[in-house]
Amino acid sequence: MYQYSPLEESRGEIRLLELHSGDFDDDINCSIRHAALASTLEFTALSYTWGDPKIRKAILLGGEAFEVTVNLFDALRHLRSSQETRTLWVDAVCINQGDVDERNKQVLRMRDIYTFANTVEVWLGLADDEDEAAMALVRKLGATVSDPEESLASGFYTEYEEAFLDVFEAAEPRDVRALGQLFKRPWWTRVWVVQELTLANQQAAIVRCGEVAAPWLSFLITAYAIEASWFIVDAIISGVSPDDKLDGFNNGIRMAQCRKADLAHPPFALLELLHQHRDCESTDPKDKVYGLLGISGDVEDIGIVPNYGRSPEEIFTDLFEKHVLATNSLDMICAVRFPRRFDNLPSWVPDWSVDQTVPGICINNRYVGGNVFAGSPIAHFQRYAASGVSLPNVAFSGMRMSAVGVCFDRIASLGCEDEGMTFEDVDSFGRADEAGKSASDSDTFNEWLNMVLDSPIWDRIAGRYGEGNVLDAFCRTLVGNRNNRMMRPPEQAGTDSEAQR
Repeated sequence: MYQYSPLEESRGEIRLLELHSGDFDDDINCSIRHAALASTLEFTALSYTWGDPKIRKAILLGGEAFEVTVNLFDALRHLRSSQETRTLWVDAVCINQGDVDERNKQVLRMRDIYTFANTVEVWLGLADDEDEAAMALVRKLGATVSDPEESLASGFYTEYEEAFLDVFEAAEPRDVRALGQLFKRPWWTRVWVVQELTLANQQAAIVRCGEVAAPWLSFLITAYAIEASWFIVDAIISGVSPDDKLDGFNNGIRMAQCRKADLAHPPFALLELLHQHRDCESTDPKDKVYGLLGISGDVEDIGIVPNYGRSPEEIFTDLFEKHVLATNSLDMICAVRFPRRFDNLPSWVPDWSVDQTVPGICINNRYVGGNVFAGSPIAHFQRYAASGVSLPNVAFSGMRMSAVGVCFDRIASLGCEDEGMTFEDVDSFGRADEAGKSASDSDTFNEWLNMVLDSPIWDRIAGRYGEGNVLDAFCRTLVGNRNNRMMRPPEQAGTDSEAQR
């Protein structure tokens, strides 16, 4: 059994994995060396998914058997050179996973590890013939853009739409379907990869699938190409496999939006990152927070430090309390959603281990220092600030949070929980039955609107907005009077402006 030697913290040491040369079917033979982490250190950092931790294969590490997950075993076999030793950093091997204190400290160093790496190589997994054709399609789409960095930073607009369409229409339909499936590989859903590729040298990063590879930037361009040609690509894929849903490319767009290509832009706030990547997965629920610390701009102000000896409930509660005190804001409470994985969390603490969508109207400052700065993509956001400039007055004691508030109103009735309205339902909003009650295609919307129509204070409602404007005011209330760009929509001609407030 391999025995780790302790790292010298005073030298800033990390472990590097020396992957010795060999033919494809040879035993995987590796060794470990310690090195002080610096920008001059030459190594490749691997970004991959662990896979099922219960199913493992053995490699040789310093002459001793060392078990790794099957997905890492496959990655090492494909990354190995037949001619020379490769120097890698691989978390499962280079961090002593059995040493909690070391894990706490090395997690904080991952930001520098992926920043200093000469290149980051992504391992998507094994490939078949269709995957190889899909990877060729990625390279072709990437080659249509003359300056990937500039286009990803400033936006594609319509400049390349025709070129993207030409590539998709010339491709074999089964290859287009395989392309969509590449973006559904488990790697895209792992929370740690967000930090790993955000910090990577963007132009040097490589994505591998089996024996084939493509530049990382080409994958990001491909995600935007699919978005720009969505109707055509969706039709092509539906012709091959009607049940396939074309949505995986959004994972690529999310990764592109996390890139910090423009150093003049402030970093993302931790709360924004937690919202953006709440649907990502991790083997350890604690990593839903820890996996994003390296790219958060306010983590030091908040004071969150990895501690794998604590429970997820303790970590999430501590994060909430420290976030409120550091930001003078209760915005994080808007992230509380049900059902939850950890039932013994305080009711006011979000369970970050569960994928729950938070409406855009609940998100305040997305960048450290605010949303308004030169080149900000969201400077147009019109935020909510019902409390004006007043700050929260809160105190914490165990499971209890006490806060000073204002009595705003009394709840008259409570409607059903929305099971999921669709865009198609919207077209039927406003349709009424013979009794004048809502008769849209959404039962939830009908119940909600009929609560208003049957309200004991209907006369006050109709008097304030005008009977003809109640539907408009009600719909605006549901979306916080914001459109999909978080802006107040312009007043409609002939509509009482009071109905839009």
